[in-house]
Amino acid sequence: MIVIVGFMGAGKTTVGHLLSEKLGLPFVDTDLVIEQRTGRSVRQIFADDGEPAFRVLEDEITAELLAGPDAVLALGGGGVGNPATRRSLHGCQVIYLQVGYEESMLRIAHDEYRPLLRAPDLQAIFRRRLASYEGVATQVVATDGRRPEAICLDILERLAQVPSAPAGTASVLVSCTGGTYNVHVGAGLLADADHLLPALPHARTAVLLAAGPDKDAVDAVTEALRRRGLEVHWIEVPDREEAKTLDTVARVAGELADLAVHRDDLIVGVGGEVVCDLAGFLASTYNRGMPLVLFPTTLVAQADAAVGGKASLNLRQGRNLVGTVHQPVAVVADVALAAGRSSHEYRAGLAEIVKHALISGGDLISLLDDRAAELREGNVAVLAEAVTRSVTVKAAIVSSDEREQGSRLHLNYGHTFGHAIEQVLGLDAGDDGAATAVGMMAAAHLARRQGRIPDEIVGLHRRLLEDMRLPTEGTFDLASLREAWLRDKKYRGGARFVVLNGLGRPEAGVPADDDSLAAVVRDLAVTA
Repeated sequence: MIVIVGFMGAGKTTVGHLLSEKLGLPFVDTDLVIEQRTGRSVRQIFADDGEPAFRVLEDEITAELLAGPDAVLALGGGGVGNPATRRSLHGCQVIYLQVGYEESMLRIAHDEYRPLLRAPDLQAIFRRRLASYEGVATQVVATDGRRPEAICLDILERLAQVPSAPAGTASVLVSCTGGTYNVHVGAGLLADADHLLPALPHARTAVLLAAGPDKDAVDAVTEALRRRGLEVHWIEVPDREEAKTLDTVARVAGELADLAVHRDDLIVGVGGEVVCDLAGFLASTYNRGMPLVLFPTTLVAQADAAVGGKASLNLRQGRNLVGTVHQPVAVVADVALAAGRSSHEYRAGLAEIVKHALISGGDLISLLDDRAAELREGNVAVLAEAVTRSVTVKAAIVSSDEREQGSRLHLNYGHTFGHAIEQVLGLDAGDDGAATAVGMMAAAHLARRQGRIPDEIVGLHRRLLEDMRLPTEGTFDLASLREAWLRDKKYRGGARFVVLNGLGRPEAGVPADDDSLAAVVRDLAVTA
């Protein structure tokens, strides 16, 4: 139970709503419950029955709500005045939204529905309540001069802290509507995996989905999960693109049924992008949803695929045509594993990191410029920094747009071209990041043709990609690309592209005429 306390105007209702969305919990306001139960406003109850009668009713309803199912519960400003209520708050996460008296008055000065607003001793009431708020609080969060969204993020970061994370580990908070969790990035994390997972009080069994080559990682994760008291099973799945199908899901779902796993048990993905997709899809659908933990072992999964909750399957007609959105409860990215994986998977990860750099326009670009050789060679320390920054870019986007209704579309930069190239050249063409790299180059050419970016930014694309030993050109047939675009999820009366209006300024849903697309195909075929 998360309980929010504080004086009038602290933002309990506004912040409470935001928190409930991010945590996937219902929001309950004691004042609203009182009004629903009595059919009268709080102001009416004060006027008709007096404050003492209201406090009795408030104490009864608060006790009932605290004994009920988990929720984000906002108490009225005087809700902690009763000693019995304060005792009932033991064991809850109590967030005290601290507001100054002057700030409080500015926020509520014209709210005629607050019965205490015109009390002659209001400032004295404010002072008397401070000790009660502080006495019950497990977290004190200042609110003066801050936006509700910033306050909410501050609370989420505190709630998601993992104090036992090993030194040198970076933890990036992802705060989606479907769940808030940490992505832990560092070297040698599998040995500490049991300390990096959140509380899973009802889980009894963990089912690992992983491919045979990841057996060492599976063994380490198995030991960590057993230290958490879980019974662990391993279902082997191929970590290959052609295995990302409904047939694979049906087979594994049957094995889950044979194991009689329950909805509070844990699905664990240990592997690359394909395994993360399969694990996410199964966790989102089996038992109508189960907790998911991901241990991505490849760079492309660590820097991109394991973050944000998207889980997609392929059909014969195209990639990622069937999918769900289901957030994990934790992601543990051991970059030492990624550094030792095949060059194809590694280069695919470098392509995604370049993508995040271009759409964010932040310090990730300077890291790629300054440390390109070390990244290519798999320097673990530099890799950890690059993955952390890449995850930070993606976390900010998916936290604000979980369902791809706005800014999350920007993560498809280069993908409309890239996926079509994969379709034309064969399903596995994107395994080494080549299609994504050429797709970003095509998007840059298109943006230049449309007058959105100068030649210098096109040159930046080429330099960053070539520094990572990724391709920037190719010869393609426009008619074949058009055929592939017919099955693109973003197709709307024609292919739609993500382009840049400047470095770090992506725009989604951009159409292109035939002449521009023909010119882009010619640009790609010209050797730089």
